[in-house]
Formats: sequence, C-alpha cells, structure tokens
Amino acid sequence: MSVGSDPRSRKVAVVAEALLPSLLDRLDEEGYGVIQLPPAGLDGETAELWLEQVAEHVAEFLRNDYEVVLADDGLHTADLGHALAMLGLSPLPQYAIQPPSTSRLTPDT
Repeated sequence: MSVGSDPRSRKVAVVAEALLPSLLDRLDEEGYGVIQLPPAGLDGETAELWLEQVAEHVAEFLRNDYEVVLADDGLHTADLGHALAMLGLSPLPQYAIQPPSTSRLTPDT
C-alpha cells in the first residue's frame, strides 16, 4: 500500500495519555494516526523533552498539509502551546469529543 492510499495519511491527533484508551478505536475509525502526549508522573525535564519532540512532529505534519488536532485533558496544554510557539506554530484545534449516545436510555416509569 502506498502512503497516498492510506486513509490515515493526512490526519493526526495529539492525544493525552488519559484519553487514549477511550478514543483510540474512534480515532482509528475516523482515519487518524496518533501522537501520545507525555504520561502523568514524568519528571519535568523528561516531559518537556517529550513535548518538544511532539511539537517537532506536529510542525512536520503541518508543513506537509496534514490535519492535526488535539485531544487533551489539560495536563500539558500550556507546555505544548509553548513548545509549538517556539516553532512559530499556533495552538492546535481541539478534537471534538462527543459524549456517549444517550439514545438507548429510557426513563424509569
């Protein structure tokens, strides 16, 4: 399969570790590749280096006309924004996380 025929070849989601288990199947169905944000509990220096790498990957994807979105839990929002800004990039648009469907719920009567 060539890169051009891969449906995920043009969409990438930067995802918080805490959200990854609940979003991974949906992102795959929607054709997104995934870049994971640093897990909670890392020391500050390691998290900073990780975010710098994420920002560099994002910059490369954006230079190549990929759609890049962010699904974060707020843990690294400011630091990722800073890492992106250091590369001259704006904050990423948020991935629209839809709440679970409630259409199957029926009221107790």
